[in-house]
Amino acid sequence: MTSYREQLEQSIAPLRARYEALQPREQLFVGAAAVVVALALIYLAIWTPVASARRHAERDLAANRAVAQRLEVIGAALGPAQNSGASGPLVSRDASLLSAVDLASKNGTLSKPPSRLQPDGDNQVRVWVDEVQFDSLVRWINELQTRYGVRVDSLDVERQPTPGAVNARLSLVRASTGPAPARPGAP
Repeated sequence: MTSYREQLEQSIAPLRARYEALQPREQLFVGAAAVVVALALIYLAIWTPVASARRHAERDLAANRAVAQRLEVIGAALGPAQNSGASGPLVSRDASLLSAVDLASKNGTLSKPPSRLQPDGDNQVRVWVDEVQFDSLVRWINELQTRYGVRVDSLDVERQPTPGAVNARLSLVRASTGPAPARPGAP
């Protein structure tokens, strides 16, 4: 068996013989043509795809920058309260208390919906939550206070056999925006 190199030399030998049979001037011309063909192959096989990919990347970057600028304009138009998410109430203070509590219970902080929601007039809602993790309940109450302007008027928590689980009965009211009422016996 002949090696690959020997086979290559055997196939190139006729071409080499024809090249050496040429006049020196013709050999120079063939050599220059080979260089031109090699440069053309390098240009077409390597440079053109790289340059094309770069142009596409620049176009994509420009498009992404345009989208980012539009998002910044939209974000600025929405205002800082809606951008930060937790800095202000998500529902208007004019919206019903029941709507605010229902919206807060659906966002997933509580991990399960309340067992029962019962309005008690226009200013109070009673909520029953069964078999919920205590940590989730505390986070939900905090969210009600900070994002929805709702405060807890009364709370009854009952430990369950499952570790960390509780049943809770809450009475929720809309947080007042004015000064806090004076407590009896306070100076």
